Amino acid sequence: MKRQVSGILEAVVTAAIVLVLLQTVAEDISVISNSTWTVRRIFIYSGFAFDLFFTLEFLIRSWDAICRRSLGRYILFENGWVDFVASVPLLIFTSGPILLSTIRGTIFVGSGTLISLLKVVKAVRMARVLRLLKLLKIFRGIRFADSTMVQRHTVRIITTAAATMIFSAMIVETVFAFSKLNGAEEAWLMDGKAAARELEEFRPLGPDEAENWGLSEPSVLLLKWGEQTLYSKYDEEYLRDYFGPGDYSVREAGPHAIWIDARPSAVSQSKLNITIFAVSLSVVLLVMLTYSPHFAMTVSDPINVMLRGLKEKSYNLEVSIPPNYEREDIFRLSAAYNDIFLPQKERSRSGVLDISIEDINDMLE
Repeated sequence: MKRQVSGILEAVVTAAIVLVLLQTVAEDISVISNSTWTVRRIFIYSGFAFDLFFTLEFLIRSWDAICRRSLGRYILFENGWVDFVASVPLLIFTSGPILLSTIRGTIFVGSGTLISLLKVVKAVRMARVLRLLKLLKIFRGIRFADSTMVQRHTVRIITTAAATMIFSAMIVETVFAFSKLNGAEEAWLMDGKAAARELEEFRPLGPDEAENWGLSEPSVLLLKWGEQTLYSKYDEEYLRDYFGPGDYSVREAGPHAIWIDARPSAVSQSKLNITIFAVSLSVVLLVMLTYSPHFAMTVSDPINVMLRGLKEKSYNLEVSIPPNYEREDIFRLSAAYNDIFLPQKERSRSGVLDISIEDINDMLE
């Protein structure tokens, strides 16, 4: 009964991993395609729900490991660190604050420091891709991956490669966030500063002046004097349907208030997230489809054949030795097994094997 319950829970977790990966990609696509705020808000809520679910899963697994006195093994050798990085920090630093901001309708007063902090938060979202590593157990049923050795080596290579790439991207994004900005972020910040400086000493602009000024500033959404709207790039219905609290920032410019479009920064980050996801998925598939069968053919299969030959009296299958790898250690040992051990085993079925370590050493030299 306990095993059935455990199997059901693992199936639920696996399904949740698949769904959250699809949700993450769909959320980034919705940002890039400029979907309505209603659609993107659904992804914000679902992202928070998934992060909460995986945080609870990590806490439950950690408690179970503590009860079994194997917390260190779970964290270090059973990818517990992946469970942690892909859940708790995301809930605390990304989906949680974004959900609160969405519910409260908080807007951001534009400043370089705050923009940098927002970029760091967005960079942390890359850790969601690490959940892809938890899907590796799905491949255990594949023929060439049914060996424990193959699984361990394959998972270690994939985890190292994908995690290195993801963490490197996160670190680079974090460093750049507090250094010189570039691309869409630099254009956004510079346009906002220039527009604010231009209006700091101005009297209230007239309707025609405000319209001409607004058209000359592509990053400006709204220009207000107190409660009076002097310029609006879009009509009120469009702003309500397509802009959420995090999609714009507000700058004070003397008596003026300028609403700046913040979406280019989000689009840039979403493109990077999708790129990281696509590359990580490619790494997983390439390693599973190329390295795993290669490792099985050149390491685990020869070992399993020799192990069965040592254990089972009636098992006399020779190890297949590829010509290109015959000088490698594993196949030198396989040659000794084929040429020395198996003939001795055949001649000594009713007695003790007449074989010594020196015989094997002679074959390996």
